Amino acid sequence: MGSLYLTRLGDWCRASGLRTIEVDGWQTRARSSGGYEPGRPWAIMWHHTASQTSPENDVGYIVAGCPDAPVANLYLARDGAVYVCAAGATNTNGKGGPYRVSRGTVPVDQMNTYAVSIEAANNGTGEHWPVAQIDAYFVLSNALAAALELEPTDVVTHAVWAPSRKIDPARAEAVDGDWWPRASNSSGTWVLGDVQDEAAARAGTPPPDKPPPPDKPPPPGEPAPPPTLEDQSMVVALDQNGTAWIGDGMTRFAVADENVFNNYVVMGKAGVYRFVNTSGGTVSGWGDVYAVGADTLSALGRVM
Repeated sequence: MGSLYLTRLGDWCRASGLRTIEVDGWQTRARSSGGYEPGRPWAIMWHHTASQTSPENDVGYIVAGCPDAPVANLYLARDGAVYVCAAGATNTNGKGGPYRVSRGTVPVDQMNTYAVSIEAANNGTGEHWPVAQIDAYFVLSNALAAALELEPTDVVTHAVWAPSRKIDPARAEAVDGDWWPRASNSSGTWVLGDVQDEAAARAGTPPPDKPPPPDKPPPPGEPAPPPTLEDQSMVVALDQNGTAWIGDGMTRFAVADENVFNNYVVMGKAGVYRFVNTSGGTVSGWGDVYAVGADTLSALGRVM
């Protein structure tokens, strides 16, 4: 049983300037494993609720209505208000991983006991994300990172933790305001690198220079432009040992773990490279990689 409860969550939220509502009983609310182990949490998990109801209904479900309650530490309303729901570990992240953060690697299926989780109100299918809510998401995330002595980039999205199951937060083109993330898939899942870069910038620690992002995609309901011939591609092939090889014609590297591979495709190069299999089909996960022979692997590029 974990012994650490984040009983200053409410104070951290208020000190960040966010309107804060404390839900009765939050200081002792936790999943069956109790609080966190000393030295945790290591990460801040971003979610959307996949609902379109009132804050009262959402919060009621988070703290008591769900059979697996509590399912989040914090709830972020559309107007930027924060509801403090639970101080202990929660049942919100489920199976996934592993995933590396600044303090180490969160083991497979263990993020519930390694992260403080935020559920943001949005249906995830095209409902607009108001500027007030987006701004509050970054303020809240950075306040948690500072209080827990984490890096601003120790943010993980549910989709990156569990890419075969989850798409949140989404949709990218529905984000209002001057900041917006790119989409990593057809569901509009936010590219994690864009979230991390913005969190770092807002915390005053901008990341190294990167190529400028493309134009913002059209809002929901308007067709996106087709891919251009200038899209850069990374070719992926699977060898007989079950190892995925990724190459660009000059270099290549191997990824043997399915979850690590899926995280890499979703997070590391999404929006920068288009991953394709050896037949030219788009790769969005391990299941899109085809087994090929040694000749194809060799053609992916020499090892530098």
